[in-house]
Amino acid sequence: MLAAVARVTLAFLLLAFASPAAAQGDGLDDIPIASQRPTSGEASLLSGRTLGVGEVLVAGAAGWPWIWAQAEFALTSSFNVGIRPALLYGSPFMALEPGVGGELAVPMRIHLFGEGELDLAAFITPAVAVGEAAATAGEGGTVFAGELGIGTRLELGARIGYRAMEGLTFVLGAGGHVGFVYAEAVGAAEVIGAAFLQAGLEGLISRDTMLFALVDGGLGFTPSRGAGFPLFRESVPPLFRISLGVAYLL
Repeated sequence: MLAAVARVTLAFLLLAFASPAAAQGDGLDDIPIASQRPTSGEASLLSGRTLGVGEVLVAGAAGWPWIWAQAEFALTSSFNVGIRPALLYGSPFMALEPGVGGELAVPMRIHLFGEGELDLAAFITPAVAVGEAAATAGEGGTVFAGELGIGTRLELGARIGYRAMEGLTFVLGAGGHVGFVYAEAVGAAEVIGAAFLQAGLEGLISRDTMLFALVDGGLGFTPSRGAGFPLFRESVPPLFRISLGVAYLL
């Protein structure tokens, strides 16, 4: 699976790096500054550059551990909020545990600083996931793995967006999440946490259409449960998430 993801990622990077040249013919220079984005006039879903007032961006992505769709709204030029439902086939919290479920998240970005081609924003994402306990509640390898599991998390962090050239933005970020998981059969809620780094890019292929990639990598933190047995099978499980997708500015 990792080899397939690597091939898809390489192909996506080639497309994204080629996108600025293709975008020249679509008039990226003609994007109206009246959109009142904090810096450049280009749309962004992931970076520190928020959307302009009244703009709506729709997006879809696939990767690990999910397939998701998102609608992003600009309530102000410095505050964007989205709605992101996802189909899960792994844990969105931590570890590489497979499992079927669903998640609903509300990603928010708050623009903090912008100068030239550089933007900084804080991100806040509350989310709730429901599905097999192995993935959503960390009960892999137990008799409760196939039972109902519920988990919530609150992600907090910051992202920097650097517009390297017309139509191409690099994204770097850092953050963490805290939440709890609950397995119906176990009957107890457990607190979990994680810390992660992010890296990504956004490449415009026209003034309204964008390809993007975002990778999260880090470590989770879980309590031990009886005889030293931790949730998610490890006391410090890895966190890995990747999203490859396309977005369109309405």
